Order: sequence, then structure tokens, then C-alpha cells
Amino acid sequence: MNDVAIVAAAQFNPELLNVQKNLAVATELAFEAAAKGARVIVLPELCTSGFALRSPREAMECAQERDGYQTEAFIPIANRYNCYIVFGYPELYEGKLYNSAAIVGPSGLAGNSQKSNLWGNDNIWAQPSEALHALVVTPVGRLGALVCRDAMNHYRESYAFYKPGQKFYSKGSVDMIALLTNWGGAYGYPDSAWVELVEDTRANVIVSNRVGTERDLKYKGGSCCIDRNRRIYTHGSSFTESAIVGGFVIL
Repeated sequence: MNDVAIVAAAQFNPELLNVQKNLAVATELAFEAAAKGARVIVLPELCTSGFALRSPREAMECAQERDGYQTEAFIPIANRYNCYIVFGYPELYEGKLYNSAAIVGPSGLAGNSQKSNLWGNDNIWAQPSEALHALVVTPVGRLGALVCRDAMNHYRESYAFYKPGQKFYSKGSVDMIALLTNWGGAYGYPDSAWVELVEDTRANVIVSNRVGTERDLKYKGGSCCIDRNRRIYTHGSSFTESAIVGGFVIL
């Protein structure tokens, strides 16, 4: 019989540009999930800033370096419960801005992924990353992180280091992938791209998708955990409020 681990996706409605409020909600949800036994907890894309950033100036108002104060806010939770928390934020790195996901473990920052395949408002302020994506060894397996459209699991041909067939995570290279999203309203549950990522990597995928309305964009949540055998834990299309969905993944 395979070993399993409890994981969780936490979704909520971040308030645009209000980092302190968003960080308070995100840490509260992470604490609740960790206290209930989740070993890996995933929060939405850009959950500290909101997604619809309209300029580099707005992004800079919310940005941090990857080991900054937003990351530090999650360390006591990860340390107390011996868990890993993945959250999305605008990253300032070597003078450039990125749409990023930090992986926080019991000892602090454990890994970081930058979004490669930008979408919509991303293109106004963020750089498309050509960096490698995180791979963190945890007590419950190898953990990676992808941001939204990177669920396609490959680089665009325009990238400097492009190689045909190259993937962010090859089949068997990772046990769990945290997928942080701001996925729009007109899609099914779970989205086919999320299931295809499971099939492409044979990994467990934990999807956190935000809820609410922001400027002219709408989000419907539907966060879920999909294990490598395509068993799905979610509340489906009715799952549109701030909440946590938990599931078991196969190690």
C-alpha cells in the first residue's frame, strides 16, 4: 500500500495593493491548514498583491526580495507544524520584477519559482523568467512550484535557452507540484490543463485558485488537489468563497 500525505489548497480574495491585509489573511489560512495536519499548503498566485497590477510602480509597491518580510511571515507556521507553505508574490530580483512563488519550510525560504509564460496584466510589469523552477526535497517528497500558465510545463520558443521538448518538470522528476493560479471564470472543474499537468509529470498537483472580482477580471476559485492517479479533491464549481480544500496525495 502506498504512503499518503495530507495537503491543502487555500483560496481567498486578495485586495489589490493591500499587502498587509492580504498577508494577514494568507497566514491565517496557512495556520488553519497546518494545524489540521497539512504538510504542504498552497496559496494563490500573487496573493499578497492582487493580480491586476497596471504598472511597474504598482508592482513595486507590493514587491519584496524572495527572502523578504512576506516570506518571513510564514516561517513561524512552517516551523511550528513542520510543513511547507507556497505563496505567490511580486518579486524584485536583480533590479527586475517577476511574478513568483516562494516555498517556505521549517527553516525558512526553501525554494522559489518565477513565472515564465506570462498572461494579461503580467506583461505590463513582469519579466518572463528563464530561470529553472524550484525543486525542494521535503519529508513528504520532492516539491516543485509553477505559476498559472506555466501549467503547460514548457518554455516558449522565444526563450534564450529553448530546446524542443524541454519541460519544467519531466515525468518522474517531482512528486508534488504546487500550482498557484488566478484562473478566470469561464472554465470547467477541474480545468483540463490541471489534469494534463498530472498526466504529463505523474506528480500530485495542488491547485490554489483565487476568488472574487478585481478591476475587470473575475475568478471562481474551484481549488483542488489531484493525486497522480487523477483522484480529485475539490468542492467543484460551487467552491467560490474563501476557504481551504484538503486532500491526500500518493508519495
